[in-house]
Amino acid sequence: MGIFTKEDTHGSRSSSMTYALRWKRQNGLQILGVALFVVAVVTMVLLGLYAKAEKQIVLIVDGKEQTLTTHKGSFQELLDEHSLSFKPQDDVSMSLGASIQDGDRITATTALPVTLTVDGKSEQRYTTEKTVGAALQDWDVELGKFDKISVPVSSAVKGGSEVEITSAVPVNLTVNGSTKKAYTAESTVADALEDWNIDFGAHDEISVPLSSEVEAGSKIKITTAIPVNLKVGGNESATYTTARTVEAVLADKGIELGNNDKVYPGTTTPLTENMNVAVYRINKFQADVEVKVPHGTTKKDDSTLLKGKTKTIQAGVDGVTVQTIEKVYQDGEFVTKYVVDKKVKTKKQDEVIAVGTKEPVVEKTFAPAAAAKTTSASSSKSAKGFEYKTVLTGVAATAYSSQQPGMGTRTASGTTVTEGRTIAVDPNVIPLGWWVYIEGYGYRKAEDTGSAIKGKKIDMYYDSLGTALNFGRKSGLTIYVIGPNKP
Repeated sequence: MGIFTKEDTHGSRSSSMTYALRWKRQNGLQILGVALFVVAVVTMVLLGLYAKAEKQIVLIVDGKEQTLTTHKGSFQELLDEHSLSFKPQDDVSMSLGASIQDGDRITATTALPVTLTVDGKSEQRYTTEKTVGAALQDWDVELGKFDKISVPVSSAVKGGSEVEITSAVPVNLTVNGSTKKAYTAESTVADALEDWNIDFGAHDEISVPLSSEVEAGSKIKITTAIPVNLKVGGNESATYTTARTVEAVLADKGIELGNNDKVYPGTTTPLTENMNVAVYRINKFQADVEVKVPHGTTKKDDSTLLKGKTKTIQAGVDGVTVQTIEKVYQDGEFVTKYVVDKKVKTKKQDEVIAVGTKEPVVEKTFAPAAAAKTTSASSSKSAKGFEYKTVLTGVAATAYSSQQPGMGTRTASGTTVTEGRTIAVDPNVIPLGWWVYIEGYGYRKAEDTGSAIKGKKIDMYYDSLGTALNFGRKSGLTIYVIGPNKP
């Protein structure tokens, strides 16, 4: 009988294990190869998926472009991956938590730090704007029309820039009486005037010091000076004044007016530039002058006197009137004179002459008529060769000048005083208008009178007051009274 192998259909446990070991031995390499293949396929799939998940992001910061590669899903993860960060003030086109996709372009502008000072208070601000003006708008800082800023609003913003703003304040400004509200950001009055283009001259007046600080609601009053031409007592000068009337400019310059002084134009006249203002100094002097009042002649019929005969009943006496003359001088020059008072010193007495009206008795015989005694006025002749009416000896002489206070240039006889001709006399001794010859001085004419010239006394005229004073008093002079005509 042959050897049969028992078919192991249901086999025992040992037989099963044997089969398994035999199978492992026969198929182990095949299983390992399959496993390795599967791992390789999975790895390749995973690598494909990983490669497919890689993203390229373009990041543009302040205009500079760079490409970043990442497998991250959000913008913040991308930044962390590349150690990048942004400040809250930076301007970024994508939010930090947003998802990123391959090919995204993200732009960012970094904010620059700027020191902003407003009315002395400083703080650091950030801005991504390019100009100062845009930055102020970004910060909601409103720049007023009259506010002062340290840099132009058109200037570029740079990191570390300093921008200082001073707010303008309102000021009540009055110039020559006209008031308006002005604004300035300057700290002092002097700087504010320059800011307003107001030229403050050396002669102008201002209500506050130029160095004082400007505050809101400050009141500044300015009065500008104007040029004026002053003429006082004949002396002219050009000056500046803040006064606005003639009266005020005189007070401003300390010019006092006398009771008789005149001002042109009137004191209430408003001043204008380069106006001519004149003050005339008026001086008045009074002097007493004796004026002869010639007596009259009255004729009366007398029946007791023969016809053709006359008889003086009352002698005539010339009167004398003392006139108070006021002479007016303007700026030292004689202007006029007039009589302010009259007093009778000697009352005139008219001569009374009786005129005979009696008819003579006719005789049948006539006796020889008596020879009438006749007299005639005669003139003597001097050794000088001229004829004279009388000669005065022991005459006293003084001198006077029109430069003396109260003396004018018009004589009592109506002529103008002239040195070398005019003398003052007592009309009762030397008639006015008559020529005389004074030994040692020559010819002179009696043209003037004086209250102190009485009797045998004369007053000789000189133009210079010094000459008149040096003349002193002369006595013992001899004067020949000639007559109305000069030899």
